[in-house]
Amino acid sequence: TPINRIGKFFDSKDFDLEMDFGMEYVEEDMGQTIILYEVDLERTNVTDTYKEANRDNIRFKTPKELVVVYEIGQSITKSYDTMMSNAVYSLPGNLRFGIFQKSLDEQHCDIKRGDYIGVPVDTGRMLYFVVTDDGRVNSANDHTVFGYKPFYRTILAAPVDKVEMNGMS
Repeated sequence: TPINRIGKFFDSKDFDLEMDFGMEYVEEDMGQTIILYEVDLERTNVTDTYKEANRDNIRFKTPKELVVVYEIGQSITKSYDTMMSNAVYSLPGNLRFGIFQKSLDEQHCDIKRGDYIGVPVDTGRMLYFVVTDDGRVNSANDHTVFGYKPFYRTILAAPVDKVEMNGMS
């Protein structure tokens, strides 16, 4: 269905031009990358009762490197012993990133709730997150170009331990 609501001032050619500008900025200037560990729902073994999989039964598709703009929130300090505050450990804050839908289409992948994200933060060090909001419902004006149509998604993810990634590093 053609989108004609602002066709007098903005059409598909203008949209494509704006997309090219945005993608060039993200890919050439920002250069932040993540690794998408997309859960392979066909190969993952789930329980009959709850339709869930434990971490040993999760299977991933081939990891994809994606160019995004991300922000990692402030780290959180937790304790295994809540009574005495012994055995303190830190987790990174939540991950929030924006990605162009066109980037996902070009890489033949999608991001969905439950997928894992790796963020290389240092040589040989990766932080891992699980997607909690896949940004599919993105009809808000800030996800569109002049209200024409959605062009990127905002993804939210929570930190996970490397162990949850089933040894992937």
